[in-house]
Amino acid sequence: MKRGWFLVLGICLGGCASVQLDTPEPLQVDIHMKVDVEQKGGDGKGKSEALSVAEERRMLSHQVQVLKNDHRVGEGADGTLILKEIPKDEAYADYAKSVVTKENGTRARLFQEKAALEGKSESQYAKEFAERAREASYPGEWVQDENGKWRKK
Repeated sequence: MKRGWFLVLGICLGGCASVQLDTPEPLQVDIHMKVDVEQKGGDGKGKSEALSVAEERRMLSHQVQVLKNDHRVGEGADGTLILKEIPKDEAYADYAKSVVTKENGTRARLFQEKAALEGKSESQYAKEFAERAREASYPGEWVQDENGKWRKK
């Protein structure tokens, strides 16, 4: 038993040795950096400029995802976001309707811009968008297939 205590004491005392962590000379780090600063949004004097479609969608993305996680909305076969279940709480229902309306307006602008850019019809681009949105949906989210049937992914 005493032998065990001497072993533990020896390990403890041996573990108290000093370790040198500093270096004889200061570390030097050479960093070459180029910084480009761009101002977006005008001169900041209250002038509001229209946001791009990408910026609007990015700003709405969190709100849309929360509604998807709550199983309130789903990706429609026509490329729109569809309110599947209207919340019972009136304030939350108004909020959900507002988010869906904003997102669908932004998507409509996206379909116009991209269809013109790619030389396609808006409906064709919307259909392709819907397919990509279905594929990108997370498990448990509502998606509508080409036949109009709703299912959880």
